[in-house]
Amino acid sequence: MYPYIPNEDPSFSQTPLTIEMLLAEPPTYLTDVEEMLIEQRGMRELPFPGMDKSGRGVCLKNEVKACTMGALCPLRHIIKDKQVVCKHWLRGLCKKGDQCEFLHEYDLSRMPEFACSNRECPFRHIDPESKIKDCPWYDRGFCRHGPYCKNRHRRRVICPFYLLGFCLDGPLCKFSHASFDLPLVEAQPKLNFRPNYGVTCHNCHERGHKATHCPHLPAQT
Repeated sequence: MYPYIPNEDPSFSQTPLTIEMLLAEPPTYLTDVEEMLIEQRGMRELPFPGMDKSGRGVCLKNEVKACTMGALCPLRHIIKDKQVVCKHWLRGLCKKGDQCEFLHEYDLSRMPEFACSNRECPFRHIDPESKIKDCPWYDRGFCRHGPYCKNRHRRRVICPFYLLGFCLDGPLCKFSHASFDLPLVEAQPKLNFRPNYGVTCHNCHERGHKATHCPHLPAQT
């Protein structure tokens, strides 16, 4: 038997560790199973590319660009710049695999838009009214385009305290705080417009265009 030699380190404590102490400080090391999962040990290449991998997991090495198997990897390679979820993959019918231009991952914020009345629909439902922007000129008091404006004209009650100079509620006020700043005019790309002579403009009564594309509308400057 070896003689007992006390530890000279003042931080050393012979107090036995309790379960609460062990749970309060989780270990920083990884177990053998966790290391095998992260390093993806034992993964074998596919016999040929293009196989269905819709039921497989996501390749962790591909996310850090460290996968050397490429198209023969048995796990799924997800490209993060894909913006819309593949509707065929949701039904298990997509045959493109990693070569699909759509996302093979269930992300509700990137689900494609559809129109249906199913309450349990897995797709994203967006109100068309939410896409229409409020007219900044109408919010200032007057819009030259009137009912032909492409933006939304919404009537609001002006906050009397804001008109006097200060409102305690700030942006949480239920009344409107008018903005008198001039909106920035965004440069819009020119589209190839083909005249449709079966349509009559309600603004200038000429054929070939609608009132929303009327060239005689007053320009907002």
